[in-house]
Amino acid sequence: MKKQKFFQGLLLIIIVIALGFVARQLRTGVSTSAATYDRIMVDIQANKIFIQPTVVSAPAPVPADSPFSAGKNAYPAFKCMKDGTIFAYEEPSLSPGSQQVGPRCPVCGGSDIMPPQLPAGQKSMDITGPVQTVKPTPVS
Repeated sequence: MKKQKFFQGLLLIIIVIALGFVARQLRTGVSTSAATYDRIMVDIQANKIFIQPTVVSAPAPVPADSPFSAGKNAYPAFKCMKDGTIFAYEEPSLSPGSQQVGPRCPVCGGSDIMPPQLPAGQKSMDITGPVQTVKPTPVS
């Protein structure tokens, strides 16, 4: 009888400790900071592409400040998959009823573009300049 009560008490202590551990994990797992994503930007003055953490719910002004030069010289970066050109894109201001054509390579006119990739572990990379800035084209 005493042995059974001892095991019940031990089991109760183990359950309480486990519940405390789970509650602590849940409490520390909840983040109060805003969700962010990494945006590939290009500094058109310093000729560098870099990763800029961007808050999902906040507006991302373009051009933006760059850590590599003074002033607002950072734009979203794109790379042409056809000829390898890296260029800046001045994002359109979205007004009701306006339509814009997506960015095109300033060298070959191609539309097969993607953000450039940085080598693993790097947060920035020099590129050959000058970097061209492409403005949005309205649909006629």
